[in-house]
Amino acid sequence: MKRTPYSLLALLVVMLMQAGCSSSVLQLREQLDLHHGEFREKLVDRKELETKFLACIGQPHDEPLSERRDTRTPTELLPPHTPPGQAMGIRPLAGVIETIRRGHPEKGASLSILADVLEDVADDMTPRIDLTKLARVVETAVRWHGHFGLDEDKLEQDSSRFARMLLAYNKAYFGDLRFPAGSDSSGVDLRRVVNVTSKGFVDRNGNALLFPGISPEIEVSPAQSVRISASTVNSQRVSADLTRIFLEAFFDAAYRVPAVHGATALRMRPTAQESSYPEFDAHHPVIPLEVLARVTRDALRAQAAVTSLVGRAVRGGSVFGTQNETLAASLETAAGVIAKKFVEHEGFCYFQITAGQPAVAAHDQEKSNAR
Repeated sequence: MKRTPYSLLALLVVMLMQAGCSSSVLQLREQLDLHHGEFREKLVDRKELETKFLACIGQPHDEPLSERRDTRTPTELLPPHTPPGQAMGIRPLAGVIETIRRGHPEKGASLSILADVLEDVADDMTPRIDLTKLARVVETAVRWHGHFGLDEDKLEQDSSRFARMLLAYNKAYFGDLRFPAGSDSSGVDLRRVVNVTSKGFVDRNGNALLFPGISPEIEVSPAQSVRISASTVNSQRVSADLTRIFLEAFFDAAYRVPAVHGATALRMRPTAQESSYPEFDAHHPVIPLEVLARVTRDALRAQAAVTSLVGRAVRGGSVFGTQNETLAASLETAAGVIAKKFVEHEGFCYFQITAGQPAVAAHDQEKSNAR
């Protein structure tokens, strides 16, 4: 009888934990700015375009549809009930995970949780984010970045596109520092050592991200530059940045959406097995430039909406609310980048197969002409 209170206490703890798990799942279906899934809905009555769209989202953008390789999704990464459209969308991501597993058995297993998160977000009917799983993704990002400091030289020779891309993004974020010998004004004294810092990590849209402890030099014009003072280094900023870089590298390695000039991905040297990262060609654009801007805006809106949603959850009064601001910043960043990358990839495909024109508008025009 004396054990009864303890048994009840244990039961209450279990119930609270279960409540916490259920409350950590955020539904994304009602997010107006999250266009993922809507592209297929717009093409549901256009079977030919829908087929092309599914083929497009099921492969990297630098692989022509007519030369598509057999990139079947590993069955262990997707449950058998996964809808075909959803499976196609995450097939390139699953392929990257499988490649990592083969090359880094000790590291590849840590990305299994990322596969779970991607499947949840890509769900057509009930897109969602499980914050408990997302926290483990953040932990995985930290472990991968820590791996670089231990064996950077070996990773530069790595055959995995993801590992080499993440290393390049990591080095760029920390300024890709060089310390060449410099001369004085007379050009005689070569004993000076000059700190040369890159512009930081530049994503495929041209946005730069630099470690806050570094003072960057911004070029205003060919004849003038401005030195910007370094900002304060804090755990929230750095943790969120490293999480962002990890996910940017992962999605870029999988989807390879063409990048604008100056992006860090374009500085990646190709290997015998892999081609260079695709650059958006203004002379032969895959989609019109104004449509490229629209895809970017849609992706950024999705990022903003999901970042805000997760931010309210982890900083609010819910069971999953955390007092750890560093973790909160990383969680909302991770969720936002994942949403952005999905919309970016599928939006690019949508306008590519519709020749830059909204398929719904074209379909409505055909109906009116037939009357």
